[in-house]
Amino acid sequence: LIDSLLSDPRARLYIHIDAKVMDIGWLAEGADQVKVLADRTIVNWGGFSVVEATLALLNVALLDKENERFVLLSGACFPLRDPLTVGNAILAQDKPSFAVWGRIDPSLAENENLGRYVVTKYHPFDIQKISPKNNGVNAFFWNIFKFINNKVPYERKIEIDDLWKGSQFFVIQRDVALSFVEPCEKLVHALRFAMAPDEIFFTTLYVRWARKHNIPVSLTDPKKENQNIHYIRKRKSRNRPLLHRLFVPIDLRILDRADIDAAVESGALFARKCSFEVSQKIKSFWGDKTA
Repeated sequence: LIDSLLSDPRARLYIHIDAKVMDIGWLAEGADQVKVLADRTIVNWGGFSVVEATLALLNVALLDKENERFVLLSGACFPLRDPLTVGNAILAQDKPSFAVWGRIDPSLAENENLGRYVVTKYHPFDIQKISPKNNGVNAFFWNIFKFINNKVPYERKIEIDDLWKGSQFFVIQRDVALSFVEPCEKLVHALRFAMAPDEIFFTTLYVRWARKHNIPVSLTDPKKENQNIHYIRKRKSRNRPLLHRLFVPIDLRILDRADIDAAVESGALFARKCSFEVSQKIKSFWGDKTA
């Protein structure tokens, strides 16, 4: 991914590596366009640490006054066109690109989708040892915890009337990025123990920014494969035995080779959940599309 993005000389890459990874000295070797953050945080899936790492990236990227567009990617993303074409498309956008799914519903008491329990219940994702991504046993007990958590009659006392959820991946302009890194203690407090807080934090900031600037916000169906700038495959689990479903966590959104044609034709700029092999196959399409 890094080598591909660097083929556009206009690109500047700012990389945050989870502080759990010790050896990163090889990463920026010989790459003038790459800055690896020295002040790193331990990042846990689903935790507020994801928000903190993203804010750290934005703060460092904003130090370069020449940076005009800010694109959030993960290490499993990959461009669906050659990087020069993608770069041109990004620079041509004069408004932020966000996939906004909807408002957190204060009247709906549930722990998934857009219910208030997503933010008013404690979700200790940043306790690394119990992360559901560690192993199947953790995932099993995490599902039990979510069920019990929903039933226990408590809620955190926080403001939830203006919280929005959407994809955490975006393209924003410099003025939007500057607004994102401004202190927002109330929002941080509200989402510190939320479920998938990054999907709420940045979407909420964007919606509030858009409202302030009289820019209409359109909603994206969270089930759509084309999430504005990103393509992500949606699958349903079929024919998995009960014990397998309980103890063997799998990501049904991982892209495979059979998905590549649809991803390339989707109009999205990037694909998500790409393995190295799938990324190389996507890269083989670039010449055809450029020609």
